Amino acid sequence: MNRPRQPLLVVDLDETFLRTDLVWEALSQLARRKPHLLLLVPLMFLRGRVRFKHWIDRHVELDLDAMPRNDAVERFVRSAKADGRTVVLATASLRRWVEHWAQQLGCFDHVLGTDTINLRGKAKLERIRAEFDGCEFDYVGNSGADVPLWRAARAAFVAGDRRRYERRIGKPFAGEFPVERPTIADWLGQLRIEQWSKNLLVLVPLMLAHRIGDPAALGAGLVAALLLSIAASALYVFNDILDLERDRAHPAKRNRPLARGIVPLRHAWIAVGIGSVASIVAASLVLPSAALIVLLLYATVSAGYSLAFKHIAVVDIIVLGGLYTLRIILGGVATGTEISTWLLGFAFVFFTGLALLKRHSEAVHARSSGHRFDSVRPYDDRDEPFLLAAGIATSAMAAVILILYLTSERVRQLYSHPERLWAVLPLVLLWTMRMWRLSVRGELSSDPLSAALRDRASLAIAVAVVAIVTILAR
Repeated sequence: MNRPRQPLLVVDLDETFLRTDLVWEALSQLARRKPHLLLLVPLMFLRGRVRFKHWIDRHVELDLDAMPRNDAVERFVRSAKADGRTVVLATASLRRWVEHWAQQLGCFDHVLGTDTINLRGKAKLERIRAEFDGCEFDYVGNSGADVPLWRAARAAFVAGDRRRYERRIGKPFAGEFPVERPTIADWLGQLRIEQWSKNLLVLVPLMLAHRIGDPAALGAGLVAALLLSIAASALYVFNDILDLERDRAHPAKRNRPLARGIVPLRHAWIAVGIGSVASIVAASLVLPSAALIVLLLYATVSAGYSLAFKHIAVVDIIVLGGLYTLRIILGGVATGTEISTWLLGFAFVFFTGLALLKRHSEAVHARSSGHRFDSVRPYDDRDEPFLLAAGIATSAMAAVILILYLTSERVRQLYSHPERLWAVLPLVLLWTMRMWRLSVRGELSSDPLSAALRDRASLAIAVAVVAIVTILAR
């Protein structure tokens, strides 16, 4: 190959030109398309990085056009190309993944990638020297693996913080390209910390059994709620990993930290692993075995929802109702509190109605904004009347179960003036009908329970219900 008249510009790909890593992208796509193969990942990785990459390549097809880029690095590369410099993309990712995309991009003259040798660190440096007859080059990288290339380069550039590597390479960087790092707020949003309030449903059996003042039972309930919240956060991150392609194409969700590349995929997978293992191990140590089984069942069903159930119309709604009910069951077994069939029946029907309410609200917003509802949910515009009718019918069914409970012998055993407990019924109906009215008018902007926690009227109704139940308890 002829020696270029100017020094080469060699650019790394993963977390340098792109704000993501293709191996982790491939692993995430494997989880979406063939989740059963995740069990083979540790075994395949032990066979070596190159074999692992070729194995995973047989099961995925990456779309690099949708992946976030580092705009500053891209501008630098295109400027160098416009100045007549030879620009080389050198990556440890498989060459097959990037070659066609890089040619279409129009800012790279050559592509070097992993084929039979993992093109990383010293191996990448040797390939560059061999391919270009040892000519001078400038190098843009991002991590400790790039230290040998920065040392050998005429000018070194870093995507990220130069202070992390400047001492190691023994010379100053010629340039630094900013990389947006996740803030605490980004991670709180990614972990859905605001959703932890839902897990206070664990305390419902204690409240209805009039044991909320029992310190031991209350402590066990709060521990169960905390461990459930940690597991749920891990599962929320897992769900976002699976939804990555759709989120990047969504007008609003593409701004989520993971979709934008602010939270690295490898960190997201680590969060999934740590959260899942920590919650299960802790539950096995501090909660009854029955509570551990319920937590494992919740995690399994939730993972199944992310992988498959949410793509099946009506099944997704039933599963969501079941997940809410499992929270209550966890509270009962964790605290040793009996859960009546009345409570389980009411909870499942009531929360299934809320799942229908959420889907109806999403359908209304999709219609009003001109977006395709079937691009994110297994429904289309024709299903909006069905969601409305099924939701109101299910909510009415929950009210009927509540009426039957209020006339049961169990109420007379638990409450001093059971006839006064009927005051709960109009409050429940008021809240339910109010939420459905907001949804029909397009004014319900999020998950119903999350919206209720920010709504003064909903909070006032909840306080009134708790007060009535507490005052009338024997």
